[in-house]
Amino acid sequence: MKYFLYTFLFVMISCSVPSKKSEIKTEIETEIETETTEEKIPEAVIEKEEIIEKVKHQLIVVLKNPNSINNVKSLVQNSGLTWNETAYDTDVAKIGIVEIPTEKIDFWKNKLQESNEFSTIEKHSDETLTALINKEKNILLRIQKTPCFGDCAVYTLSIDKKGNVTYNGSANVLEKGIREFILTSDQLEYIIKTLAKKDFSEFKKVYDNPNISDLPSTFIAHNGKQVQIRLWNNIPDELIEVHEYVEGILLDKKFFK
Repeated sequence: MKYFLYTFLFVMISCSVPSKKSEIKTEIETEIETETTEEKIPEAVIEKEEIIEKVKHQLIVVLKNPNSINNVKSLVQNSGLTWNETAYDTDVAKIGIVEIPTEKIDFWKNKLQESNEFSTIEKHSDETLTALINKEKNILLRIQKTPCFGDCAVYTLSIDKKGNVTYNGSANVLEKGIREFILTSDQLEYIIKTLAKKDFSEFKKVYDNPNISDLPSTFIAHNGKQVQIRLWNNIPDELIEVHEYVEGILLDKKFFK
């Protein structure tokens, strides 16, 4: 009986004392879990910070002439910059993302603007990119006039589907820079009806005679297609009519002579 009592007490004491091996294992597992958690959080934060920092090093560029995309990419590459991606790509509009040195954002913004290849250059942000893409999707008509060796008016004009007009005068105009105004309901209706007279897709992409030099180009874009006119000979009446009507509005506003 005495022996049995000693045995019972020994078993009870053994059960109440935690295993040293279990304690060590638990401590090690806890340390591993803690280290793993500590490692995962900084990696996620670092990755997010890298993305934000990368965006700070980028410019959004909107091409004046979407057909010059290859020349623009060469210009960017030859300048020591990187064409990151084409964020929006249609026949009438192309928007790109260009990577630049962070300490020279303003410098390269001005340099790229001097190339006269871009209608818009902005510091990259998701909000800005979305706004520019939505703006392109909402364009009803765009007209662009390029330089010549003389005093040809150089400007870009866009009209959205609600009649909001954005004009940007570059050279040989009375009003330089960006000007905005709203068409009257009659003006907007006339432009819409003129554009509807003929399917824009039926026009040629280029009206030109390459043998004649020193002719400026007029680019007219509508409904997913852009038409380039250098030689105003045998041009469809619908193109002439909408071009003259819009220029008449600008002349009335004395944007150029």
